[in-house]
Amino acid sequence: MTTADREARLIEIGRRIVRAGRADETEVLLMEGRSFLTRFAAGRIHQNVGTEDATAVVRVVLGKRLGVATSSSLEPAALEDAVGAAVAIAKASEPLEDWPGLPKPRPVAKMDAWDSPTAGADADVRADMAGVIIAAARAKRGQAAGAVETEDGSVAVTSSTGVEVAASSTRAQVHTVVAAGDGEGYAEGVAWRIGDLDPRRIGRRAALKAHASRKPAPLEPGRYDVILEPPAVAEWIEYLSYIAFSAKNFDEGSSPLSGRLGQKVTGDAVTIWDNACDPRTLPMPLDFEGMPARRLPLIARGVAKAVATNQYRARRLGKRRSSGHALPASSGYECMPMHLFMGAGKSSAHRLVKDTKRGLLVTRFHYTNILDPMQTVLTGMTRDGTFLIENGEVVGPVRNLRYTENVLEALGRIDGMSQKVTLVRGPVVVPTVRIREVRFSGATEF
Repeated sequence: MTTADREARLIEIGRRIVRAGRADETEVLLMEGRSFLTRFAAGRIHQNVGTEDATAVVRVVLGKRLGVATSSSLEPAALEDAVGAAVAIAKASEPLEDWPGLPKPRPVAKMDAWDSPTAGADADVRADMAGVIIAAARAKRGQAAGAVETEDGSVAVTSSTGVEVAASSTRAQVHTVVAAGDGEGYAEGVAWRIGDLDPRRIGRRAALKAHASRKPAPLEPGRYDVILEPPAVAEWIEYLSYIAFSAKNFDEGSSPLSGRLGQKVTGDAVTIWDNACDPRTLPMPLDFEGMPARRLPLIARGVAKAVATNQYRARRLGKRRSSGHALPASSGYECMPMHLFMGAGKSSAHRLVKDTKRGLLVTRFHYTNILDPMQTVLTGMTRDGTFLIENGEVVGPVRNLRYTENVLEALGRIDGMSQKVTLVRGPVVVPTVRIREVRFSGATEF
């Protein structure tokens, strides 16, 4: 079945539910896809699994009362049960007096986000990629662990207001941790085309980091200038998406940006936006209400510009229409930017190191948690490659450290960024950055 056929089938299923007319308003979100995973550890493949999933999210409106129900099957009986459950929930719910109605249709551009080789990648293809990573690790006397993943799927939204849109996409992802004695190194790659991934480069990068990370020296906690590689930068930006950039949190006063749009919230170097239409990310032309995705400025040169909305939150905030960032109606988050970008600089990762008198080079973070969402305070651990820099040179590995930092304040202390940006799992597209005086609150024994 072609993607066009699958999308047409999903829209027709949605139409049948809408035409049944059991509510004043009806919205049907249908998702169908496959995911495959090949895991490897200790230098060998040990697992190969695949799943086929289908999900339906039915939202109905009776007057001002809303009900949402889900189904993990697209069979007619299961969908009928979901509609009945949604109607029952709506009848038992309190009215949402400011409900603006479901959004009306808007044009959704066609977008190239489907790759046949990715969708058709079988266990042999994934095993070959894993084997290349394992071989790259062995060449540096290391052992690789990690996974090769592929996904393909379609989403369709149909509603009683006339929305009838669908899209299909693919994703390929590789990540690995290579161990060499007591040293570990991490590398990853993600793309919507599997041919864009280079497993040999990924494996070699992780292996070189592992080799360089052996016999890490202890380092006292304190404040250090830090160069964060893209996986570490992306983790902070992604957490900001949950904490700060959702219109639900903003509207409810639980976002650090609440009441601060148009104000300076971080440094001039920081520009963050969302753009699901950019081919450098994992593109998706529509959100889960069937509204078109578009570029949304979130922070421009340190100034808070906007938050991501669905139809309901857009109207509550005085906007005429959604920004195109609705999540499924079954999600408690309601709306959130999911394709984040951070503006680049004019330097290179190499030059950032050369211009650092004393500091740390951090590959990625691990076990990150939110301590204070209103102050954007996060805590977590460095992992899989933390190195000391002195007089512009990486002089050796250090044991992992725990950081505790106000992220918006820390980003305000950026004094260098690479010109190159990298797509990291999330998806988030970010540069390498150098930040002055990041606070490390604890040390480890590894």
